[in-house]
Amino acid sequence: MPTDTAPTDSPTLRLRRSDERGYEDVGWTDNWMTFSFADYHDPDWVHFGPLRVMVENHIQPHEGFSAHPHRDAEILTYVADGVLTHGDDQGHEAHIGAGEMQLISAGSEGMVHSEENTHDTVEHNYQMWLVPDRAGTDFAYHERGFTATERQGQFRCYVAPYTAEAAGADGPMPINTDAFVYAGLFAAGDRAEHALADGRGAWVQVVEGTVDVTGVTLRSGDGVGITNTDRLDFAFAAESEVLLFDLRMDVPRLWT
Repeated sequence: MPTDTAPTDSPTLRLRRSDERGYEDVGWTDNWMTFSFADYHDPDWVHFGPLRVMVENHIQPHEGFSAHPHRDAEILTYVADGVLTHGDDQGHEAHIGAGEMQLISAGSEGMVHSEENTHDTVEHNYQMWLVPDRAGTDFAYHERGFTATERQGQFRCYVAPYTAEAAGADGPMPINTDAFVYAGLFAAGDRAEHALADGRGAWVQVVEGTVDVTGVTLRSGDGVGITNTDRLDFAFAAESEVLLFDLRMDVPRLWT
């Protein structure tokens, strides 16, 4: 995690309320889109630093996304409830459960994968895409998970840049952009903090619950981008599940 900080006094906020997101109901799943994606386009909401896509899905039992291609994207999928079954043309098959995150570096040559809920209960996930900070990346596949006990009361690091010393078999998953990604579970009354280095921003996404961060109250489905500060202070008013992205804001965009 970055440690060098430059103090500032006036955080800049980009607030995205849950009901302001793009919405699509296709019957077997709903898509809640924080940023412009597919047929939904809002010129005011295209990206936050290298974070280009954030879609919340509730996939109905025995439904899912059939095989489809991606390239030049770092694709994260965080499962909040249920199990997501993944398969790809590189030979990977996986069952991603609650509290687990998958990272697929699609690579410059691309890959094809499917995502399905093969179970009898609704599956709930967030899928996020980040832009690689360089061209010519290779395909890579990773999974990382923490138990509810391991996540309770703290942000656990799931993803870090390839250059991070902590990256390894038991460390965060390595990603092809300068981003650290965390998730945590919190009880009412919990507090947490996170330092931000100079030139970095944070995106906070509430999966479930209520949290006050940098003077703004977020509830389930809300998100906020925060820049121009050296520290985030969190105060939780209910049982909460939260995603936190620590991002280098000037990463080159290979696509828009």
